[in-house]
Amino acid sequence: MSLTRRLTPAQHQIYSAGWQPDARFRVAVCGRRFGKALDVETLIPIPGGFRRMAEIEVGDVLFDETGALCRVTAVTGVMLDRPCREVAFSDGSRIVCDVDHLWPVTINNAVTRVAETGDIADMLDRGAYCAVATAAPVMRRSLKGRQRELRKVICRDGRFVDGRIVLDGRRQDLVTLAASCGVVVMLKGDDSIIDTDPDAHLSRRVVSVTTVVSRAVRCLQVDSPSSQYLCGEQFIPTHNTFLIGEELRRAVRLAVAHRVPTENEIWYGAPNFLQARRVMWGRLKTVLPREWMAAKPSESTCSITLVSGHRVRVVGLDAHDSLRGAGLWFFAGDEWADTRPEAWSETIRPMLSTSEGHALFVGTPKGHNHFHEFYRRGLDGGRDDHRSFRFTTEEGGQVSARELADARELLDARTYRQEYEASFESFAGRVLYGFSREHSVRPAPRADDGRIHVGMDFNVNPMTATIWQQAGTALWQTGEIVLGTSNTDEMVSVLRSRHGRLRHDGVVSVEHISVYPDPAGQQRRSSAFGRTDISILREAGFKVCAMSSHPSLRDRVNVMNRLFEAADGTRSAFVDPSCVKSIDAYTKLAYVDDGNQIDKSSGHDHLADASGYFLYWWGTRRDGQALAVPTFMGR
Repeated sequence: MSLTRRLTPAQHQIYSAGWQPDARFRVAVCGRRFGKALDVETLIPIPGGFRRMAEIEVGDVLFDETGALCRVTAVTGVMLDRPCREVAFSDGSRIVCDVDHLWPVTINNAVTRVAETGDIADMLDRGAYCAVATAAPVMRRSLKGRQRELRKVICRDGRFVDGRIVLDGRRQDLVTLAASCGVVVMLKGDDSIIDTDPDAHLSRRVVSVTTVVSRAVRCLQVDSPSSQYLCGEQFIPTHNTFLIGEELRRAVRLAVAHRVPTENEIWYGAPNFLQARRVMWGRLKTVLPREWMAAKPSESTCSITLVSGHRVRVVGLDAHDSLRGAGLWFFAGDEWADTRPEAWSETIRPMLSTSEGHALFVGTPKGHNHFHEFYRRGLDGGRDDHRSFRFTTEEGGQVSARELADARELLDARTYRQEYEASFESFAGRVLYGFSREHSVRPAPRADDGRIHVGMDFNVNPMTATIWQQAGTALWQTGEIVLGTSNTDEMVSVLRSRHGRLRHDGVVSVEHISVYPDPAGQQRRSSAFGRTDISILREAGFKVCAMSSHPSLRDRVNVMNRLFEAADGTRSAFVDPSCVKSIDAYTKLAYVDDGNQIDKSSGHDHLADASGYFLYWWGTRRDGQALAVPTFMGR
């Protein structure tokens, strides 16, 4: 596959500048990049069944090509207008994906590597044989039982014809059962066929790649070592490329060509070893051709020794002191904004001196930290051996205009600029910068349905709650409760007296009130009888919508800022002027120092936390859903 095909124009610009005297150290500041996507209707195998690609969420558990469980670490929104292809396999299965989607293919029974769908089409046109290996059996503990069930179906319904087992009808239930056992069932005509030759189950041949009308597609990332996961009812392995892989290949070629001493290694580094292994180790084993390797890759050290004697290694920089060695020829640092700055000055930079090696740093901005300083070195007027590049997500060419518009709607302005426009934003100062007295404080209109939504912080002194209602598509804070040295029983009493409704039988009802509390309330006990805060609320008759764990501070703050003002200028959350303490808290809540910690000494965090628990849930619900009590979270 040609390099220009493998890299985007933006990536190629960075690559082309490499190994020049004025670009010994390259810094690539990039917006988030998504692509290489599957049709949203593609079925993805999960423990217990299948889920549509459109329904996959971060944290979902899938299978990788070894049959092991892997977890989804990132998903995109639905992307439209991407060029799509239908990939047909020899067993009759078909998968629709975009032209850039990656597949782990074996070419002419000789070379195995990751290839884009478009490149597979080109190879087929040239007469190449391309195949995708069959996945290993999944869920090993129940494998024997499924194998018995498969044999039972074959014995009952199958007949032997020319060394094959033929079953009448296109048996999709049989296909799925067999695939979970690592067996390939071919759907041919009106029959389901199982080859008795064991070699026939080692792979599926790619029969054709055809252009189809553009479909809605979606991309996900998993934490499997190889970056692979299974798709389709036939459990076909597919792949989560990329610039750094090409850089490592070139560094190897140059090390051989320039006869660089073999003690100078080639490294890929990430903020920690687990991340480095997850992101790059599987890719590295496919990026480097087998014929370059002197031996099998070392799984224990995540290193590959080459025929030339050079070594390519994947490292984590959280323990950089232990990495000091003879020297480096090339270093590729990923997610550089999240890496400890001393890893460069104390370890990597001195090791590059032995061979006058080169380095590439790639990442998305994260405030004005050391990555920003690296970027400035490569600008005009900086250092003469540095060169910097900056590309927005749009310039990367892999994200549709519709996807970017969705991101502008879903993110606050500052986060959008950082994540998609590769802008170095300062997060020091105000926490809720999307909130303004001028635009966010308005008299609340009458609620649509009379339901009340309560965000609650379980701090004892003070214990706080904020009252929210929905009017149209917007949320309005209509009240606040601040109780000094209190407990949950007292908060229940205040909520009941202020917002309960008297029924005809004289009972005060709270069925119209949903509470979104601090997740810590599932363990915390403020009652003298040892009841948890969550159980107190539930027993009082409230609808309780409690998250199982705390969202990250950054995620919660981003959602709140986005609701107060999204990147496209839309405002979806407002505060009634009567909520004086909340307005003061939202205005004055500030970060400490570098923007990683909130100043809790002022006391402004409690009301903000209370609102944050509710707004985070509301802001991360599925698009198009009306605001309602989430029964799947009800306790």
